[in-house]
Amino acid sequence: MSLYERGVRAAHRGYKLTLSPLIGQQCRFLPTCSDYGRDALIQHGPVKGGWLTVRRLCKCHPFGGSGYDPVPPAKTDT
Repeated sequence: MSLYERGVRAAHRGYKLTLSPLIGQQCRFLPTCSDYGRDALIQHGPVKGGWLTVRRLCKCHPFGGSGYDPVPPAKTDT
């Protein structure tokens, strides 16, 4: 596991232990937005993963969707 991945996982764990209990468990998506952000950052890196996370957070409003919304797979050069 790279230092970057460990940092992302540590930040995610810190969020889950500190802020998440205060905000509440009301995410309408699966995986949750924080889990999505963690996975997007690890799979796609900070730029694209950050963009995917922001896009996902923008869906989080009363008129937004819900349900299963996984991180798109990373493209590989074959």
